[in-house]
Amino acid sequence: MIYLEADELINDDSAQTLIARGDVEGRYQDRSIRADEVTYYVEEGRVIATGNVILVNADGSSQFAEKLELSNELETGTAYNFTSRLPNGGVTGAAYATRRGDEGVDLYNAYYTACEPCEESDKSPTWQIKAKRVSQDTERNLILYKDAVFELFGIPVLYTPYLAHPDPSQDRATGWLNPFGGYSSSKGAFIELPYYVKLDDYSELTLTPHLFTGVNPLLEADYRRKFYSGELNINSSATYASAFDRNGDPFLEGYTYLSNPDDAPTGRRLRSHFFADGQFGFGDNWDWGFTAQLASDDLYLSRYDLDDPGKVGLYDGDTRRLISQLFALGQSDNFRFSASAYGFQSLRTNILEDPAPNTFRITREDDSTLPIVAPKIEASYFIEDPVLGGRIEAFGDFTMLNREIGTDYRRGTAGLAYNKTLILPAGIEVKPFGEVRYDNFDITPYDAANDVDLQEVGFDRTLGQLGMDIRWPFIKSTGSMEFIVEPRAMITQSFGDGKLENIRADLNNDNVYDFNYLQDSLDVDFDHNLIWSPNKTTGYDLWQEGFRADVGGSISALWGNSYTSLFVGQSFADNVDNVFELESGLQEDKSDLVGQFEVNLSNKFIFDTRVRYDEDDKKFRRLDTGFRYASDRVNARLRYYKVDQANLLLGDNAPSEEINGSISLNVTKNVRLSYGASRDLDRDETRRQSFALGYIDDCTLIELFYQQNNFANDAVRDSDSIGLRISLLSLGQFGGNNQKDRF
Repeated sequence: MIYLEADELINDDSAQTLIARGDVEGRYQDRSIRADEVTYYVEEGRVIATGNVILVNADGSSQFAEKLELSNELETGTAYNFTSRLPNGGVTGAAYATRRGDEGVDLYNAYYTACEPCEESDKSPTWQIKAKRVSQDTERNLILYKDAVFELFGIPVLYTPYLAHPDPSQDRATGWLNPFGGYSSSKGAFIELPYYVKLDDYSELTLTPHLFTGVNPLLEADYRRKFYSGELNINSSATYASAFDRNGDPFLEGYTYLSNPDDAPTGRRLRSHFFADGQFGFGDNWDWGFTAQLASDDLYLSRYDLDDPGKVGLYDGDTRRLISQLFALGQSDNFRFSASAYGFQSLRTNILEDPAPNTFRITREDDSTLPIVAPKIEASYFIEDPVLGGRIEAFGDFTMLNREIGTDYRRGTAGLAYNKTLILPAGIEVKPFGEVRYDNFDITPYDAANDVDLQEVGFDRTLGQLGMDIRWPFIKSTGSMEFIVEPRAMITQSFGDGKLENIRADLNNDNVYDFNYLQDSLDVDFDHNLIWSPNKTTGYDLWQEGFRADVGGSISALWGNSYTSLFVGQSFADNVDNVFELESGLQEDKSDLVGQFEVNLSNKFIFDTRVRYDEDDKKFRRLDTGFRYASDRVNARLRYYKVDQANLLLGDNAPSEEINGSISLNVTKNVRLSYGASRDLDRDETRRQSFALGYIDDCTLIELFYQQNNFANDAVRDSDSIGLRISLLSLGQFGGNNQKDRF
């Protein structure tokens, strides 16, 4: 029995009807109906509602009609001038509709859209699907179409005799996601057609065929599985094809390949990549994880515009290097522990077109010279000093490196460190510290000239250090502004024989190392952060004996959410044998000057400059400056950097002087323009540039983009591409993981 409330109720016993007029509300269990008038035929169990009819279902969906005919349970029935709003977005409408109880609704001369209704009644939604018949399958949570026409901005753009997609109530449902297509100078016209498969409540799979007009197709797969303790992710792809150049032409046997012709990328074969990563917790303080990163060709990812894996796991493989690793981590308030094993695959192969016809010069990094690190174990345990109130750290490190070609290395380290912070009168902060440690080395050198291992070098050493870090901040407030001036100094005295002669030596004093077995102190680059490190190296191999004083100072001003600051510092060594190389900025007894200048205006305008200046040679060894600006309409970024190429080894053909930046402009509420570029000032050429035009609203994302890569006549990585993507809310994925964000 339906329950009715209204301004007026007329009960006609002879006709067995109940008529309700004026602000009518009817309820049956968890459904309700509102209308201007409702006629309830008691014997027939039929309800006819007319005038501004609204039917609200238990799942939150609602239907609107001028006339609605239902059973007395408010389930099955028919409607005219019908509109339905689904629970989680999406609107359907029709001239005529029939309701099939809990099984769903059939609509005739109907439409579907996920866009909000427009305020202007004569304005079409951004997109909609019109069809002769639209059916809602509530059991499978699908919307089915017969003779469907897709309209974009009111313009018909696609017809299909049959179409189906999940309704918006589905968080995840098997089906096609939004395609992505365009044109590439190396692969021709292309389209990506991702198909999503919901395997179960905890796992999913996306299969993406990449179809090209110029080269063979490629299939990509993404698998994800969630566990109670963590997550597993797999991304892989495969194709059967020849390696091709930037024009889509295969490399052939008759071409001339300079440098290393055995590496010529000729022949058709299976080519693929495989990335997997996972991280899992066990216990309250422990995690373990892994990454597996492999590619059949060094240039496979570049050739097919596939994304690098990015930073996952405990270690990063660096630019154009893949890393596979296994690790375990533990951490609490008083201990840290990690154990790991990892190895690398280099993708740093370049095929450069030579001036001679059909001639290429190949350069590559030899994987056999890269280390396999197994194991690397690091541990620290912290104890609060009950006597002096400081903190004691017991630490250890064990590292083994093995190479197929090159030096093998084993080192074990154990030590104790102490520090304590004291606040003296006048606000002076004093932090005394000290360290003692023992190192044991076992090195097997490699003679590259004769391709043989040399006699093993084994030695140990005991080292120590005492020091004090002193800072004295001065603070002055003037109304809305606060000034802070902070001079700072750190002095250290190091003891023990670093035995550098066992690790590297310039026997002929010609500034060329006759042997150099350094493994973990290769990237010393003095800057405003390293100045306050007691040990200026980045690892355990290098040790500088003697006395060192680090001095610097900063001045800052703060107001509201804004601030500006300036820092300048320098390091001085006395009576020591210098262990650092020229590019570090620490080779002389007096280091290069380092500085940083920052301006931050409420995070809307940010300017940052970092410098390293050689006073003796009157040269900037490093200059890195940039700014960012963000507002409601404009988002801009610009960076300029320059490093002294003569004194710094640059990896992967990186330029020593470059300017890069990007700008994004919201032309209107829904239209956005963006442009980005990277200019190599060494070669005076633009290495990369991209342009994008996009339209976005609550239900639609349309992107047109152009991208150009220029790597100094690189026969593979030089390319141009243009693409178009249309993403529609509730039709597949909208701005999710399987769509590349071009902005």
